[in-house]
Amino acid sequence: MERFKVKVRIEIVPESEGDSTRRDAADVCGIEEEAVELVAAETAASIDDMEETLLKNGYDTMRRALSRHFAEVSKRGLCGGRVPPA
Repeated sequence: MERFKVKVRIEIVPESEGDSTRRDAADVCGIEEEAVELVAAETAASIDDMEETLLKNGYDTMRRALSRHFAEVSKRGLCGGRVPPA
């Protein structure tokens, strides 16, 4: 039976690093989270099932990325979205 890979990827990186090659997942300068799920062909053919799969995986992945991002923001002493002057 044919299956499809559903992949959701979230990156939160400083703008200066956006074009760089893939970094190590432990890099503290950027946050990368990814979810991959294999679904059956009948699931992939259903708009409702695919929407549910994407929304669940996207939400879970986004929450993990935000959690890691705000932990880094806290460690770096940034607050209120303001970046200290260079």
